[in-house]
Amino acid sequence: MKKFCVLFVGIVILAIAGISAYGTEEKPVESELGSYYAEAVDQENSETDVVMAVYKEKTVMKSVVEYQRKAQEALAGKPEGTGSSDREIVDDILKNVILQEEAEQRGLMPTEEEVEQYLQETVYAAYAMPEGKEGIDAYCASAGITYEEYVENLRDQAPRVLAKGKLKEAIAEEYCQSHGLTYDRLNTPQEALDAVEEYMSNLLELHKEEITYYIS
Repeated sequence: MKKFCVLFVGIVILAIAGISAYGTEEKPVESELGSYYAEAVDQENSETDVVMAVYKEKTVMKSVVEYQRKAQEALAGKPEGTGSSDREIVDDILKNVILQEEAEQRGLMPTEEEVEQYLQETVYAAYAMPEGKEGIDAYCASAGITYEEYVENLRDQAPRVLAKGKLKEAIAEEYCQSHGLTYDRLNTPQEALDAVEEYMSNLLELHKEEITYYIS
């Protein structure tokens, strides 16, 4: 059973996990985020799963939220049940979906070459180091996946990660252009970085008419 899918940057493992959603006619939101959601766990909760939020025609299921919480708690070393609230996790999932949607609309999805370069600079580079290999092998063993499955999970997720990064850069560049600032990707003006943070903070508010929550 595949329990987690992760992004390895340097020697740090960041858990990004989910679970399949069933029992609704709407389109599960996790189907937009990669096959790792569909393959993460067995379908044992399918009959009791409930919708926690809907964005357009896409749903966020309770099973996804619960699995995401467990992944975050395990990564942070927190006791079970002490992680983020349901609403916080639902909002994080919705933000990811909206960001990906906007990146796609702007034509910011990466090429295959960019995805391969991303893998070379992260997981392949890390696995070439003794401490990196040890960390990844240990994670794969605990998650019940092979190294090859680990890499394929990352390859599946990489376009979304890179697209959201490109979107943030585009927002910063647009801010610089409209405020007479010089945009430098490696040395972005603080005002532009603040504009990106403000955009992220207001993201759900901007789309509130398209979101329905079924939690308090």
